[in-house]
Amino acid sequence: MEHQPFENWILSGDPLTPSQLTELDNHLSICPHCKSIQEGLSGVEDLIRSSTFESPSPGFSRRFAVLAAQREEEARRLQSYFFLGWTLVITVIVSIGYLGTLFLTQSPNEVISGLMSSTIQAAFQLDNMLQMVKTWMHYIPLPITLAIVAGSASLVVLLTSGWIISVWKVSTQGVKTNE
Repeated sequence: MEHQPFENWILSGDPLTPSQLTELDNHLSICPHCKSIQEGLSGVEDLIRSSTFESPSPGFSRRFAVLAAQREEEARRLQSYFFLGWTLVITVIVSIGYLGTLFLTQSPNEVISGLMSSTIQAAFQLDNMLQMVKTWMHYIPLPITLAIVAGSASLVVLLTSGWIISVWKVSTQGVKTNE
């Protein structure tokens, strides 16, 4: 017995023509399978019609919004920890690789003497810079020096503020999750 068209008619909910209704009634009188489908569907429809809508308890929307904000903050924090963790791991691996290569290609004496040479050279560069500042202060008048320092400081503050604002704008967009 072919059940497919009758099952489709029962489940579709579309209005049937008089001839289709006659065919369906005749089929339902002899087919227990399709009759059980129709009875089950009408039982479900009756349950849906007779059910009452329960309104949420007072403060549900507020609690839901707070919980959603907490979950978003937790996701943001987790993403930050993930990023910092991987940054640390990569830094450690690169450092170990660099030091391993350094010690495998040079003797420890060469590494230590190179480190000491670089440190002494940095100290001399700092001393040269201080001497240059003293020379600058001797030849350039104080108001011009203060104007240059103030302008440089203002530029640093302006660039830093722009960076902070751009990071803030990106951070307020939230974390993309796969929920």
